[in-house]
Amino acid sequence: MKKKFVLPFFLTSLFFGHLSYSQIVKYSFSQEFPTIKKHVDMGFYQFDKNIFAQTYYRHEEGMVFQIFDEKFNKIKKQEIVRIKQDGYSNEGLFCVKNDFFWLYSTWKRSEEKEQLWALPLDKQAFKLGEKPIKLSESGKLASQMGYDKYRFYYSNDSAMMMMTCRLKPKERRDKINKDVIGFNLYDSQMKTLYSHEIEMPYTEADMDILGNEIDSKGNIYLLANVALNNSIDGEKKENKGLYRYDLMRVNQKTNTMESIKFSLDNKFVNTSILSEDLLGNIIITGYYSNGSGGGIDGAYITRIELDEKSAFKKLNTTYCEFPKEVLQAYESERTKRKMDRRDKKDDLEASNLRFRKVIFDSEGGITIIGEEYYVVVHTSTSSNGSTTTSYTYYYDNILVLKANKNGKTEWCQKIPKYQKGKKDDDLGFFSHSAKGNTYFFYLDNAKNAKLGLNEMPALHAAGKGGFLTCVKIDGSGQMTKQSVFDTKKEKVKLRPRSFETVDRNLVVDRLKEDRKTSKVFRLEVL
Repeated sequence: MKKKFVLPFFLTSLFFGHLSYSQIVKYSFSQEFPTIKKHVDMGFYQFDKNIFAQTYYRHEEGMVFQIFDEKFNKIKKQEIVRIKQDGYSNEGLFCVKNDFFWLYSTWKRSEEKEQLWALPLDKQAFKLGEKPIKLSESGKLASQMGYDKYRFYYSNDSAMMMMTCRLKPKERRDKINKDVIGFNLYDSQMKTLYSHEIEMPYTEADMDILGNEIDSKGNIYLLANVALNNSIDGEKKENKGLYRYDLMRVNQKTNTMESIKFSLDNKFVNTSILSEDLLGNIIITGYYSNGSGGGIDGAYITRIELDEKSAFKKLNTTYCEFPKEVLQAYESERTKRKMDRRDKKDDLEASNLRFRKVIFDSEGGITIIGEEYYVVVHTSTSSNGSTTTSYTYYYDNILVLKANKNGKTEWCQKIPKYQKGKKDDDLGFFSHSAKGNTYFFYLDNAKNAKLGLNEMPALHAAGKGGFLTCVKIDGSGQMTKQSVFDTKKEKVKLRPRSFETVDRNLVVDRLKEDRKTSKVFRLEVL
């Protein structure tokens, strides 16, 4: 039976306090600059306090930097000639602590050897070093069409970077093969702190890897779900189809996996995210449901407790159920009546909610962000029997829940949003955290500038312009909203999901005006 959520009076004001409207961000545009054609956009970087650069890459031609000062005035264009190395693949530009490195990989077919290399970048002169640093060497790696061989992770303080890779399976059958994963840990100078290939304890059929993480002490973690009826533990066959979780940690002395097994009590898990919080604790969080209907009842938070020898001790899990009042906000009266009927049957849930992000604060609190998202598939058959398939994408309300260090709900808020389109380039949202506040940027219909709790948001259709909108939620859950500008009047096309955070007060995006010119768009939070 689903437990009823009783909302204390003093929390009601946190959930539905007055939504104020004021300026919370300001925007500007850089000078236009020539579009770098036929190059891959590698992102926007802050190389120094007052030096920013848009970075591009093209195979066999190297990198190009469009460099700006703090006011986004263009300083110069700097090109880097490619390295003299045949048969390499670009893996990206990475910043570890305050140092930048370009990573590339090579494959020696005659030796069946994969290698990963790093070249330091002089961020003052914008030049690559001449002596590459070998980061790893292995046999043939598993990939997708020759790409995505390596995965990269950072510690919270960015002082260390972890790379993982998966060796090409020895056996084709999942019931036989056990994955071999390479774990590699580097410091800010790309010095190897740990490197080893470890065979997983379960077969591919019995185990799915959900995520990896590195903590600030250099410990390497892996989260997996494991079939209860697996070939090692020998559970009973009636448990076929069910699974539990294994949190594994690499023992860097014995090169083996230590694990702690756990499951959520009578819950159906929708998402599981492995993270380190700002206090150095390993956290697993995600969404859960009390039934198997597909909706979401709330968020769960699992904290891992270690003993004095840093061995696994126990797990503490709390559940944060979504309040009915929040789920009913900005819905039609008809929808609210349906929700009331479902609540009487103890099956009121959030529909189509997708986990988007988790944010930690310095006091141990957790903010969990989700978005209502789904896709409708349309299939039609012509008179000659051929079929055509199209898709409609829906990006709707944002649901934000804040829990304290003990895993108890402090507040929950809904940001009303209704977006759809045959394409989804300008749909969805971008979130940014600064000074204890969380900012949400998305395109919206002008009719939603000031929306009441009893009103449904008007539609924003993809590709139709719209107002760039920002909602700020502060540490107490109070919301402030600003319609930043009309994209049609500014004559720009925005894709909020492509925004980038380059500083705690700065969010940017590159705008391609036409085939010849581009400019950088800047948002400064106040």
